[in-house]
Amino acid sequence: MKRSTTALALLCFCLVCPARAEEDALPIIEQAFEAAEANLALARLYVFHERVEERRFNKRGEEKKRESKTYDVTLLESGEYRRLIAINDRPLYPATAAKEQKRFEKHVKKVLNETPKQREKRLARIERGHQEGVEFLAQITKAFDFRLIGADEIAGVATHVITAEPKDGYQPISRETKVLTRVRAKLWISRDDHAWVKAEIETLDNITWALIFKLRQGATIRFQQRRFNDEVWLMEHWSVRLRARLAFVYKLNGEFTGSYSNFRRFTTDATAVHTDAAR
Repeated sequence: MKRSTTALALLCFCLVCPARAEEDALPIIEQAFEAAEANLALARLYVFHERVEERRFNKRGEEKKRESKTYDVTLLESGEYRRLIAINDRPLYPATAAKEQKRFEKHVKKVLNETPKQREKRLARIERGHQEGVEFLAQITKAFDFRLIGADEIAGVATHVITAEPKDGYQPISRETKVLTRVRAKLWISRDDHAWVKAEIETLDNITWALIFKLRQGATIRFQQRRFNDEVWLMEHWSVRLRARLAFVYKLNGEFTGSYSNFRRFTTDATAVHTDAAR
């Protein structure tokens, strides 16, 4: 009798859990988007170093080129400025570093000396980009079937593990949202504060972007974030492995990775660039 009861319980579990998993996943995703929007305001209070490495491969998959560039990324009036500081992990030659610093100072001066009309136009352009991003994210909840498949721990953070598969019948509203019908994803969302801890995205078909960039089926994109100062989630690293074609002529077989370090909160002097320009 006990064995029969146990078997019946397991059968009920198998029948009920799949439906429940689908129901429970979407609220987690919606809360994750809300958390990301709130996190962005804090993230913009930080500056950091970004190291981008590019690896190229031949037809046999053998590496034929590797190069990295490191940038110091600074917030400037709702935007950012990326100043080159190293190539292949070696500091720039003094003359080159001086040119980069001069270019940075010129950019800062341009922002600080904008006319009201120029500033309004620039901020409007930034806001349009932000709104387009918000609208794109809103389509994600409509374009995928989300499924809660379990739990995992990433760098000590307890997470929900969720898969996202293209939803049958979804109608893209723009050229950009067509991409959503051709990718699948696996997501790790923090159980504590619904932060995006990790994601793996795979292309299910060839994707043409901006009419000139063709991403082939099987490309993979990964990223992972980390919590800093017990207050904000910041990008730790990302990678893109792809076979692509540019302008339908130039073929690309490579891997790009980005890693982040030297995060520091704005000091009073640093924030002066942002604050004064907003007045």
